[in-house]
Amino acid sequence: MSELSLLGQPARFQAGLSDLGDGLYAWLQPNGGLGESNAGLVVGEGESLLVDTLWDLRLTQRMLDAMAAPTAAAPIRRLVNTHGDPDHCWGNQLLSGAEIISTPATAEDVSGDDPRRLRLLALVGRLLPAGLAAFSRLLRPYDFSGIHVTPPTKTFQGLLEVDVGKRRIELIEVGPAHTPGDLIVYVPDAGVVFAGDLMFVGVTPIMWVGPVENWLAGLDRMIELAPRIVVPGHGPVTDLAGVRAMRRYWEFVVPAVREGRSAAEILRSLPAEFAAWDNPERIAVSAAIIERGAGPRVSERVRMRLLSQMGELARAG
Repeated sequence: MSELSLLGQPARFQAGLSDLGDGLYAWLQPNGGLGESNAGLVVGEGESLLVDTLWDLRLTQRMLDAMAAPTAAAPIRRLVNTHGDPDHCWGNQLLSGAEIISTPATAEDVSGDDPRRLRLLALVGRLLPAGLAAFSRLLRPYDFSGIHVTPPTKTFQGLLEVDVGKRRIELIEVGPAHTPGDLIVYVPDAGVVFAGDLMFVGVTPIMWVGPVENWLAGLDRMIELAPRIVVPGHGPVTDLAGVRAMRRYWEFVVPAVREGRSAAEILRSLPAEFAAWDNPERIAVSAAIIERGAGPRVSERVRMRLLSQMGELARAG
């Protein structure tokens, strides 16, 4: 496959709109690295539901253009944000008139970041310490201009059933875990789960909030649903084997952190299954959050420190 990812790496799976059958689609961005997030589409009779937007307006518009054919007779009337990370919601403004649904925690979280800050970080990367400079370079493929952060217009807690053109869709709150307000989207008649960032495939997960017990419970909830297809927030489409692999990762990492092993030590001892995943250095962030325990998002100062530590761990290799 000659195509390159947004971050300039050879793509390991097909980019663009993937037809999952039964009127469901996944929008995939190889290889699932920083900002290379996925989205989903559920088409019903006369209307559709979009699961997540992307990190900038250009990428989101490209996705919406690709969805023009399946939504021609079924316009997107609802948008679900699976969580508040910008690469899953900064394109919201392009869905004018659509109802935007999330958990209350995500609705609050969406407004917590500023596109101007990331634009500045991308511009001044050369002036930053090595660890943060590496993060800054990863921002360069994205265009954070013109973004008006657009929060959800409807929130729920627990479970919300939505009718989308005579199709029953279940929105299931599973956070706080990856972020304060994670949810998954289950389409029972098709056996498909859009998992947001509770699922990474071929890419190391990163935990910003915790507790890890909620993340594990969310994975168990997906296993109980027994879907035939799981669309992760990052990486290629998978099934329950991918969900179980994500669970095994945390089952390895959590005891190691609680035994007092450092992120570098854990990284060096990763089983081959997980060592092959992209961005193993993300353990620096996840280990710090696991050690801290349940709590709110860390402050901007702490986040920058953790990103710097992650960059240094990657450089140490």
